[in-house]
Amino acid sequence: MSARAVALRRYAEIVFTLAQRDFKGRFRGNWLGFVGIAIIPLLFLLIYTFVFTTLMPIQLKPGADREDYAFFFFSGLIGWTLFADSTARAPRLFASHAHFVRKALFPASALPAASVLVAFYNAMLWATAFIVVRWLREGSVPPTVMLAPLLLLWIAVLALGVSLLLAACGAFMRDLGELIGPALTVALFASPVIYSSERIAKAAPWLVVWNPVAQPIEAMRTALFEGRWPAVSEVATGLVWAAAVLALGLVVYRRAEPFLADLS
Repeated sequence: MSARAVALRRYAEIVFTLAQRDFKGRFRGNWLGFVGIAIIPLLFLLIYTFVFTTLMPIQLKPGADREDYAFFFFSGLIGWTLFADSTARAPRLFASHAHFVRKALFPASALPAASVLVAFYNAMLWATAFIVVRWLREGSVPPTVMLAPLLLLWIAVLALGVSLLLAACGAFMRDLGELIGPALTVALFASPVIYSSERIAKAAPWLVVWNPVAQPIEAMRTALFEGRWPAVSEVATGLVWAAAVLALGLVVYRRAEPFLADLS
C-alpha cells in the first residue's frame, strides 16, 4: 500500500471516528436513545401535515390532496437541513476544537468533514422517514427513492466545500458565526424549499442559476415527492457547481492551514 493510500485511510478513519462520536453524543443519556433521533423526522412530518392541512391549508394545485404540500415541503427540507446544519457549525469549528487543531499531526480539515458526515447521517434518517410514511400512506414508493443517498451525497460535497471555506475564514473572523444564521435564513427563502424552482425562476431567474444548492434540493424533491428521475443536464450542472465550491473551499483552507494552530 502506497504512502498516499495509507494517509487517505488514516484521514478517513479520523473523520469517521469524529463523526461517530458526535452522532452518538447527540443521543447518549437520552431516555429514548437512538430511537429518539429516529422518530424526530417522523414527528416533524406529522406536524407539517397537521399545519398545512388544518391550521394553514395549502394546495399545490387544484384538486390535489391537502397532505401533498407537507410532503412537498418536507422533501425539500431534507437536503436543506443537511446543508444548513453543517454550514451553521462551520465558522466556530476550529475555535471550539482548538485542542485538536494544535496537534501537529491532526488534519484540521477532518473537523468540517466529520460535521458534514453527521449532517449526512441525520439527512438519511429524514429521507427514510419520508419514504416510510409515503409507503404507509400510498402502499408503494417510486423506484426513484433509491437516488436519495446519492443526491444527499451530492449536497454533502457542496456542504463540505462551504464548510471548509467558512471554517477557514471563521478562524480569522470570529464574528462570522454571528452572520451565518441570518445568511442561512435568506438562503432558505432563495432556495426551492418552501416553493419550487419554477416559481423562483419566474420572479428572479438568477437565484436558481447562481444558487448552487437549488439544483440538488430540486432533484431530491423530483425523486422523492414527484417520483421522477432528475434531468441529466440539471444534475451535470449541479455537480459542476459542487466541484467548484469544494475546490474553492480546499484552496482557502490550505491557505489558512499554516496559521490555524496560532489562531485557535
